[in-house]
Amino acid sequence: MQLNDLNGKTTIKVAGEEVSVNASDSVKDTLKRLLEEKGIDSFTILVDGAEVASTSDLPETFADHEIEVQRYVKAG
Repeated sequence: MQLNDLNGKTTIKVAGEEVSVNASDSVKDTLKRLLEEKGIDSFTILVDGAEVASTSDLPETFADHEIEVQRYVKAG
């Protein structure tokens, strides 16, 4: 548990940058907003260390999950 968890906040990683979010926020909506703000349109989402292939497999909220978004860069 992190200290932020006590305040209803948690930290996720988006393209190597730590971002504080509310633990009760919608994962799908929040990630969509953050990725649009950062101009990232090609990415991989990891939830608890495992790659998520479909948005339907995302958890509802950030609570009790470790979430990281990695920018996907095509080789070549």
